[in-house]
Amino acid sequence: MILLCAATLRELDACLEACGAPFASLPAGPRPWARRLGRHMAAVTGVGIPLTLTRLMSLAAEIRPERIVNAGIAGAYPGSELGIGDLVAAESETFGDLGMEAPGPEGFLPLSDMSWCDAEYLRPLALSLEPFGAGGPRAARGCTVNACTGREETGLLRRALTGADFETMEGAAVALAARELGIPASEARAVSNAASTRDMRPGNIALALGNLGAYMGPWLGRLG
Repeated sequence: MILLCAATLRELDACLEACGAPFASLPAGPRPWARRLGRHMAAVTGVGIPLTLTRLMSLAAEIRPERIVNAGIAGAYPGSELGIGDLVAAESETFGDLGMEAPGPEGFLPLSDMSWCDAEYLRPLALSLEPFGAGGPRAARGCTVNACTGREETGLLRRALTGADFETMEGAAVALAARELGIPASEARAVSNAASTRDMRPGNIALALGNLGAYMGPWLGRLG
C-alpha cells in the first residue's frame, strides 16, 4: 500500500484526476480527509507542519503503508535554476526557519547551529528517489518553512543557510513522520512560484498543478 498525501485537496486532485479518480469519488472512511484509492490510500494532510505531523502520524501508524509519497507545489529559490512548472523529486528536506532573529548583520541564527539542538534538526532528512526511477523529476533539496518567502533577501538567505533548491510548508514534516515510523518516504513537487519576491499569479499555479498531474497520474496508474 502507498499512502499518497498532499497539503490541499487541489494538489491531491491534480494527481488523482489525472488518473480518473478524484478524491470525492473515492470510498469515504472514518477520516473525512483520507480515502481508499484501490489498495492504496490518499489523504489531504493539511497546510503547514503542525497539521501534517498530526494527521500523517496517526494515519500512517494505523495503516502502516509500504511508502509515503508527498506531492504538491513549491517555490524555487534564487540560483536553483528551477523555473515555473518544473518538476522536482526531493532527495532531502530540512526545517528552514527554526531558530532566532539576530540583531547583527546575519539577521537569523538557525537552530541547527545551537549546541543544544536536537539531533533531528542537525542535518537534512533524507528522502527516497527510488519510486520515480530514471528519467523522473529532477532531484533537488527541499526546505520547509512556517512562513513562505516573500522577499528576495529571505530567499537568498534560506538557500545559503540550507543549500535547498525549493521551498514547501510540509515536506520536512512528512519526512520526519516517516522517519519516526520507520516508513520510506518520497516527495514530488512542481514549481508554482519563485521563493523570492512573491508572485503567486493563478496562471503559474495552474501550470504547476497541470504538470504535477501529468506526471503523477500515469505514475499512480502504474501502481495498480
